[in-house]
Amino acid sequence: MRVTTVLRVALRRISSRPFQTFSVVSVIAFSSGLAVALFLAASGLRLGLVNAVAPFDIAAGVRGSPYQLVLNTVFLQDVPAGNIPADAAQRLSDDSRVDLAIPVALGDTYAGLPVVGTTSAITDVKVKGVPWLRIKEGRFWDGAFEAVVGAKAAALTGLRPGDIFRTTHGSIGGEEHGTPFKVVGVCHSVHGPYDRAILVDIASVWAEHDHGGDGHESESGGEVTAMLIRPRSYADAYGLLASYQRDQSCQVVFPAQTAVRLFSIIGQGEEFLRAVVRSVAVCTLLTTILILYWSGASRRDERELLHILGVPHGALAAISWLEGTMLLSSGVALGWIIGRAGVAAAFGLLGNATAIEPTIPLSAGEISIPAALLAAGSIGAFFTALEHTSDRQP
Repeated sequence: MRVTTVLRVALRRISSRPFQTFSVVSVIAFSSGLAVALFLAASGLRLGLVNAVAPFDIAAGVRGSPYQLVLNTVFLQDVPAGNIPADAAQRLSDDSRVDLAIPVALGDTYAGLPVVGTTSAITDVKVKGVPWLRIKEGRFWDGAFEAVVGAKAAALTGLRPGDIFRTTHGSIGGEEHGTPFKVVGVCHSVHGPYDRAILVDIASVWAEHDHGGDGHESESGGEVTAMLIRPRSYADAYGLLASYQRDQSCQVVFPAQTAVRLFSIIGQGEEFLRAVVRSVAVCTLLTTILILYWSGASRRDERELLHILGVPHGALAAISWLEGTMLLSSGVALGWIIGRAGVAAAFGLLGNATAIEPTIPLSAGEISIPAALLAAGSIGAFFTALEHTSDRQP
């Protein structure tokens, strides 16, 4: 029997029982999609955290937990633990080991989004040699009480160049400041926490709290929540870390190193998740083979009829194997699409609700899951086809 004939018969057998075909493909798709989704969830969150800390070599802030400092300044989450004195911030800026020093003042919000007081030096930050912060609409501020809005903040609030808004002291429900800010620009997405930020000149933040007419007493006096620092070299970076280990005015941390420590803390949970992924993949494979066996067993009468009509044993086995492999391929491909789409949707919700924007680039590890299922399942379908063929009545 020719290959085209075998293929045509296998396709006809698949299409002749649409409900059975749909059931088999659906179960395989659900099982394989779950394995892919778990793998992407484990790796995507890690990549999202790594991308978030990439623009910042060093963060300096009030002494305390380094995790709290990174959470505030890098991920723009939670309430800042306090400010570092103006003289300490100036000392860091003037240090010969510092190539770039960016002051950050946090604590105010607009529509629940963080307002970040800083300077135009933040536009000099680069990631892999490419400017990190770029203007999509309008311009960067060049005067007092002007603001640049992050990509996601613009989408959530509708703010565009020319719009006016007032910041709130603290989170939602706090007292509104008196002096309005004017939006002058909207940023391209940085695919990280600062997409949710509204950037303003730090001098305007100080002025707002010192004599903004909103009833607040002076809270800053030139103090800053943190300093984001780019050292001149790796040696200078570790020199700064050593210099400030016992300094009581502030602490200096490496955000990437802090993230690695965080990964080590949750490492056991990540290993557990990987074990779950492997277990699901194995269960998926066993389920797939059982489904293919059941599907083949239900066609026994058809195979006996084909044999009576003159179809040889080898052709029957080839038809059964091809039928099982096509069902398996369809289910695995659909499962991969469903798994990716589901995780992308979940990560989209996570990115809107938190400071982390996980990413799911195509990787060898992800491809290995459907590839292994296809290879092992195809081998299983082959032996299943041989068994069904050998069980026919003479």
